[in-house]
Amino acid sequence: MDELKQELYKHSASIQIENNITLLQRKAWNALLWNAYDELPTKEVHSIPVQELSKLIGYDSHDTEYLKEAAKAMMRCVVEYNVLGKDGKSKKWGALVLLAQVDIEDGMFNYAYPPELRQRLHNPEMYARLNLGLQKRFDSKHALALWELCTDYLGSGREHGETPFLELTTFRKLMGIAKEEYPRFKDLSLYVIKKPVEEINHVSDFRVTVEYQYQGRKVIALKFKIRRVALLPEPAQIKMFPDLEDMPVVIKELKDVGLSSNDAWEIWQQSFSYVDASVRPADPGEGAERAFLQYVREKIHLLKRRQASGKVDNSTGFLLKALRLNWSNPEFEIEVKKEAKREEAQAARDKEIRRKTLEAQREEREKARDNELQDACMSLVENEPDLLKEAAAWAMREVQGFMMLYDRGKSEAENYRDRHAVKALLNPYLRQQCPDYFHAIEKRHDPGISVIEAQLQTL
Repeated sequence: MDELKQELYKHSASIQIENNITLLQRKAWNALLWNAYDELPTKEVHSIPVQELSKLIGYDSHDTEYLKEAAKAMMRCVVEYNVLGKDGKSKKWGALVLLAQVDIEDGMFNYAYPPELRQRLHNPEMYARLNLGLQKRFDSKHALALWELCTDYLGSGREHGETPFLELTTFRKLMGIAKEEYPRFKDLSLYVIKKPVEEINHVSDFRVTVEYQYQGRKVIALKFKIRRVALLPEPAQIKMFPDLEDMPVVIKELKDVGLSSNDAWEIWQQSFSYVDASVRPADPGEGAERAFLQYVREKIHLLKRRQASGKVDNSTGFLLKALRLNWSNPEFEIEVKKEAKREEAQAARDKEIRRKTLEAQREEREKARDNELQDACMSLVENEPDLLKEAAAWAMREVQGFMMLYDRGKSEAENYRDRHAVKALLNPYLRQQCPDYFHAIEKRHDPGISVIEAQLQTL
């Protein structure tokens, strides 16, 4: 299998854990979860060849002792999960061990999860899709943990996103930094923020920047802005913002009115920190991205009004000052209300389109599953005619109204082949006789259907 196709659906709560595990342990735990994912609902113990596990995590040594030590450490490792409470519904806090049992025998790595954890990990409503091929490239546990967090908040199919503001105590917990470790923010910034961000930007398809929240001159929180870019041969991939339509709206709108890419980038990266502290708006909290976009649009609106009246000589200089000094523009509020109504209507239309698309995808997948199940029933009937006779006899005894549908002038096979109602009544009996055969078909289709249903529930 192409390593860049090996994707793990990892529960958001299991990403937002207290990161007191090593780099190898985190890589191994992700690889083990990927290997066990489809079996989680039905099996308690999972297995993977040691050689394959080593390949998945980029461990090129033939010495299994290190893997054994990592496995024992994961059994001892108690982690706090759902640190950020991302789903907004459940405030449940919990602590768990990463693995309940491990043994290595005849070249096989056998392992099990705690029962509650096993149930939570399969088909989660909120998850991140982690690329195991990219995971192998990380050399720092802080960079890997931060990459997972960024992936969680970027989401599937989006090109840019951001985490919420993280208080420093929460960030330390997510990165596994003890209270006495890196007591100076200068050191924390270098080794746990800047270097991991540089590593993510170097080895992955993300470009991550940091935004800080201050209390006076003191940093009290930070968040990470993420943009997905194509992995291109160097030096092309170091280009900060390719001219793509999905660039952050703030940058696009600032460039549209004449600002340079560098100025637009600096303003987007700094957000409200770009505004002089004496006139800076109150901290909007987790809605900062939307609030800053409205702030920028207010100043652009002011620029265009002044341009229309012929009162602007230097558009770039005017806009930069308006942003920096928070020049007022009362007329913008009317435009905001109109825009809010337009956006509300568009959001409703987009949601309906998304719902119909997902429902169509679910229907297509369910149809493919049902067709394969029916083909399997037909094959079973053709190969074992006595089983069909048993099914018909059972239905005559047990199913009320079956005789009204059954044509005694035809054989069991003719009735089954020609009458959909007879098929529908006999198929459950046929499937009960060969449960493993039919379960294998459902196992191929149902995870994809469950993912679509989870997406529908979020609409």
